[in-house]
Amino acid sequence: MPNAWVFPVHRLMILLVVPLFAWGLGLAAYGQQVPEKRDVAVVPSVLRLAPVSDASESPVITALAIDPSGTFAAAAGDDHMIRLFSLRGIVAPFPQSIVLEGHRDWVQGIEFSPDGKLLASCAKDGKLQVWKRQVRQSDVQGAMSEWTRLWSIEVPHALFCLKFVGDQSLLVAGFDPSIYRLDLATLQWSIDHRSESVDVRALAVSAGRTYLAYGGRDGVVRVQSITSRGASLREGGFAIVAHNHRVRGLCFSRDDSMLMSVGEDRRLVGIDCKTRTVQYQNDLGAGRLMAIEGLADDRYAVSGSDNTIRIVRPLDAPQLEDAIEASLAESKWIGIKLIGHDGTIAVLRASGEHLFSGSFDTTIRSWEIATALSGADSLGRFVHPVSAQYEDSSAREKIR
Repeated sequence: MPNAWVFPVHRLMILLVVPLFAWGLGLAAYGQQVPEKRDVAVVPSVLRLAPVSDASESPVITALAIDPSGTFAAAAGDDHMIRLFSLRGIVAPFPQSIVLEGHRDWVQGIEFSPDGKLLASCAKDGKLQVWKRQVRQSDVQGAMSEWTRLWSIEVPHALFCLKFVGDQSLLVAGFDPSIYRLDLATLQWSIDHRSESVDVRALAVSAGRTYLAYGGRDGVVRVQSITSRGASLREGGFAIVAHNHRVRGLCFSRDDSMLMSVGEDRRLVGIDCKTRTVQYQNDLGAGRLMAIEGLADDRYAVSGSDNTIRIVRPLDAPQLEDAIEASLAESKWIGIKLIGHDGTIAVLRASGEHLFSGSFDTTIRSWEIATALSGADSLGRFVHPVSAQYEDSSAREKIR
């Protein structure tokens, strides 16, 4: 007579060993495919900054930055505070954050240095602050670090934009013709040069760190040659009247061949840096355009006061084999609209396969770019997954 316990134990061993073996194979395969450094996953897809103790609402978002590793974000707005938080393991709409203080007015710009060790901020109070990350050997990877103020200065006018030139220097500008430069090695502060615009709202540094572009109230986009440390050169500059209203955003292409600009005249303009001529221009028929961010595959994300993000790519019609696509590219642009915000989208930042947007509706939204591109409807519209849960189909009709 067989032992009554032998068969169940045998079955139990199979049930335990086989899954463990499969799990081991899965780990081996996973080990061969290391995730990209900038691959971030945000849960949930809509975030709000926790209100300060004496406020009842979250602040609007006017400044946003993602660190080079894609692990942390810094955001700020009309409550004058800067909040740093991890993009991993978020389990609540209000992520746990480190708060940096010191500004007395709306924060307009935040940038991480390329090595992620510094964070710079500027605001309407005329103050520029530089913070340094304190890294300890005992810190767990991905853990929040402490930040200390490395440097601070206040000028007698509002500051609107800033850009790092590698890890060597920091450029900042605002409501004045001066473009300032901070040498990060010596912490020497200087007026790099005087622009012909009295209200500079956008700065961009080329990937090769050879050109600085800036624009403001007069609608002129100016390109200036710079050294590797960000100092301006007298030769090699040019200027183009790109907009008939204030320039709000600038972005170089990855190969530095094109400079894209957006402005309050609702126009998107592409400037060929070699020929120094306007190659692309399109009136998007939307509200004032406030931000532009470069994406992969020569695409750009553009946003503004109509609460919509448009993903566009310059295409010449002769390059398109399909007749329908060629007709759509008559203006040399093909676009997809991302819908979900309920306020002006003031800032865009890309990291890995995600696009982050900050808005006057007090939210930061995360968009999976590939999902948005493949999930658009026949009219090229994609509704944010969180928005789709609460809005009916009429929400799509808000943007035509």
